[in-house]
Order: sequence, then structure tokens, then C-alpha cells
Amino acid sequence: MAFNKITDFDRQGKGNVGLPDTPALTTTEMQEQMDSLANLMIDKFNEFIDALNAASAAYSVGASVPSGISAQANVQSILDAMVLNLNLNTNARHTHANKNALDSISDLTLAAYNRLVTLLSTIVSVENSVLNNNTSIPTGGAVIDYINNFDMRSKILAAAWPVGSVYSTRSNQSPTVTFGGNWNLIDTDSYGVSRYVRIS
Repeated sequence: MAFNKITDFDRQGKGNVGLPDTPALTTTEMQEQMDSLANLMIDKFNEFIDALNAASAAYSVGASVPSGISAQANVQSILDAMVLNLNLNTNARHTHANKNALDSISDLTLAAYNRLVTLLSTIVSVENSVLNNNTSIPTGGAVIDYINNFDMRSKILAAAWPVGSVYSTRSNQSPTVTFGGNWNLIDTDSYGVSRYVRIS
């Protein structure tokens, strides 16, 4: 099953685009109309998941069984067959002047390939959020959302000025404004130096 985009044709007549201000629809018909675009997205997403799980998923991501290798038409089977084929041919390499150089390249390639297979072997899902596990990878959108929602200012404040810290300044501006958090003024000396303590 191929991966198919949602086209403008697919979206025609769905949702509320093009409806009059007062559609001549029953409540049930209006609900179905409003849900039609979301249902299209759900259906397309489920088709995508089915395509990834299919035995022929390798073809959908541009992979095919190489000539001379016996494997099923899925990514893992192709990877396993290629590693097996490479290992079987290791001892049957040519003997010529640059054999050592070619053997070194082959060994490096095999090591890199095995590291990639090991890295991907534990991945069982693609998620729309960043999770704290080794079995899933986040989508690009999930990574962007995670970075955008990462409150760096609060984390820097907590590391540099934990609760109970005392801060001295000649500025009239409270560190609450400068750094964030909640601070109480302790005192101001005759030189105009104010001391604050962070309370939260």
C-alpha cells in the first residue's frame, strides 16, 4: 500500500467551507458535515499506519529486496538478509594488492551498518509527542513543540538562583522582573545596595 497525501479533491465538500451562514441541514447532518474533515484525517492516518505495518512496507519507503538476496518485502527482513549475505561473503573476498584497504572499508561499513540496525531494532513506534523511552521516536512536529514549550528561563533561574538565594543589586528593579520567580526585599544599605531573598 502506497503512502497517499490528502488532496484538495479529498477535502471538497467537507467541513464548513462553502456552507451558507444558515445551512439547510438537520442537527445530525450538521454534525456529520463538521466532523467530515476530521474523519478524513483519521481515515488517512489509519491508512498510513496500515501501510507501515504491511508486509510490503519496504516498497512504500523506497526499499526493495536487492538482487541476489532472499527476503520478505519488509524493511527488517531486508536488513537481516543483507547482514547475513555480507557476513557470508566476508571470507570470500578477493586477494589482490589493495585487499587490506578494501577489507578495512568493508569492516567499517559493516560496523556502521550493525550500529544502525542495533539503534533501530528497539524502535516500535513513531509518536506525536516526546516520550522518555527507548522504543519510540518523535515526529519532527513533536520535537518542535517540545522545544517551544521547554521553559528554559525557569530552569536557568532554578539552577542559578534556587529558592533561599540572596541577591544583591544597586538597581531599583526587583529580581522578580529581571529573572522571574518571587523575591522579598531584605534591606537596602547606605550605599544603595539592596538585598533580596528568593522565596519561590
